Amino acid sequence: MVRIMAVVTLTTDFGGHYAGIMKGVLKRMAPQVDVIDLSHDIEAWDVRSAAFVMLSSYSYFPEGTVHVAVVDPGVGSGRRALAIKTRRYSFVGPDNGVLSPAAEEDGVEEVFEITNREFMLQQVSSTFQGRDVFAPTAAAIASGRRISDAGNRVEEWERLVFGRSVGKGHAECEVVYRDRFGNLTLSLRGDDVNLSGEAELQVGGRPFRATAIRTFSDLEEGLGLLVGSAGFYEVVVNRGSAQAVTGAAVGSRVSIRW
Repeated sequence: MVRIMAVVTLTTDFGGHYAGIMKGVLKRMAPQVDVIDLSHDIEAWDVRSAAFVMLSSYSYFPEGTVHVAVVDPGVGSGRRALAIKTRRYSFVGPDNGVLSPAAEEDGVEEVFEITNREFMLQQVSSTFQGRDVFAPTAAAIASGRRISDAGNRVEEWERLVFGRSVGKGHAECEVVYRDRFGNLTLSLRGDDVNLSGEAELQVGGRPFRATAIRTFSDLEEGLGLLVGSAGFYEVVVNRGSAQAVTGAAVGSRVSIRW
């Protein structure tokens, strides 16, 4: 008989020991759960980057996985805690948009505000709800509790949209993620447009030229534009940092002309 193990993923901006405490709560409450660290290297308070990491990663996990994201500048405020049921997964985290791109891509079926005390630790801190609310909720769902038991169903919740538009010979988009190499992931998907040759960029209002390439080694110098492994265009430098060259950050507006 094959044993099916529930999976919970964690995405946070914590670093340090805080993510380990969340894992301890999960394993104490649901010993059978396989806890996977998706990322704890999100820049502090960077909801957009965390949302992109979730969007580009969630579908590689087994159906039924509970994805938890805690990048939560509003912790302890009036923002709600959510549990979202989608077509194949569950998502748990703050109501600040961090869950919405991934959840909506998979197909949202129901959204609940986490209010049931059975889905929390006995004492709930105003500054560490990853430990006291989100980890216990994920453990409960992974253990078979109905997600609808978490609290009241909600119809309106915070959406985060990665802006992009494509016209004849031009596209408008934004930087949604910067990796440790300085590559800049854009909200423009490879399915949106097939770039080739040279392109003119405006990054945060500054002009640049870039070459459409297939992979890093195709670029001898300057900036390149390639479709990365997640299916989104990236501004890159071969063995260098596009972030350092352009000065862009997550949220910077990017215009492309070809």
